[in-house]
Amino acid sequence: MPMETKMPNPYPEGKKEEDPNVSEDKLVSEVRNLQEAWVLYSPLTNMSYAECEEENYNDQIRLYAGREDAEADSKKLEEKGIRVTVRELKTVEVLVPVKAEHPDGEKKKLYLNQVRQYLSTLPFIGINAVFYKPKGQEAKTLELCRLLPEDFEKKVGENALYQPNLQLTGLYLMQEARRKKEYVDKKQLQALDEEFSSNLVRSRLFLAVLPPKGQEKEQKIDLKTCQLPYLKHQSGDRFFPVFTDIWEFQKYTNGKKNLRPIQVPFSEISKFWVQDAKAYMINPMGSSIPITREMIPKILERFLPPKEA
Repeated sequence: MPMETKMPNPYPEGKKEEDPNVSEDKLVSEVRNLQEAWVLYSPLTNMSYAECEEENYNDQIRLYAGREDAEADSKKLEEKGIRVTVRELKTVEVLVPVKAEHPDGEKKKLYLNQVRQYLSTLPFIGINAVFYKPKGQEAKTLELCRLLPEDFEKKVGENALYQPNLQLTGLYLMQEARRKKEYVDKKQLQALDEEFSSNLVRSRLFLAVLPPKGQEKEQKIDLKTCQLPYLKHQSGDRFFPVFTDIWEFQKYTNGKKNLRPIQVPFSEISKFWVQDAKAYMINPMGSSIPITREMIPKILERFLPPKEA
């Protein structure tokens, strides 16, 4: 939600931080008050670049107080065959309705802090830490729970509309699978594929359905009467879009209110199909993971425990 923010500059002009080993509490405060920052994104997944921190195995993203540091790290990753881009987060002025029930009425001015907004999205993709680089100081890993409202991560994890572990393992899988061929670690790729598949067989995926005209707002609809949308690749191939969570579904629909979400166990997903589709496409606006219809029974047989099969 947009919030008006007027935060003081943590480093006033003419004053420099004397202690190079800034306490963690001070860094947490600094991150919370950032008015602008830079992060690394992966063009391979259209999502944040995620990595497993080596010491405590935190799943983290990289956040920078200065563009130069972000660009320097992006070049180092590129040398390892890891493609990333640098994105700026800032505080922007927005106009919102004074009264929510009258969206076209009088507007008021608010300031949207994109850094805070960005941090609040990380629990939805399974990230639990931020590798933060202040200007002129060493980077440090901060637990995400210290940067967000109390119990925010827990609430996301307990919400059936989101599946952070599935999102995260999908990101790791696609980051490795789409690296330059000479850098791909085949053993690592196989391990990531198995971890993702293990999460996938226990998941419930979202489908987008289009109810018959006039029934868009009805609580109960007959799925047999609904249409299923498809994606058409520039090659001409068709794909059937499915989603790990309601956030990915909303990114796909992009305000198209007639499309409705339904949640289906992965074990039953093959009951839904778009004619002439080449494969399912998991999170087409994000990691874009293709799964053919023929792969589903094989994945279930291999990764679903006998008592659940």
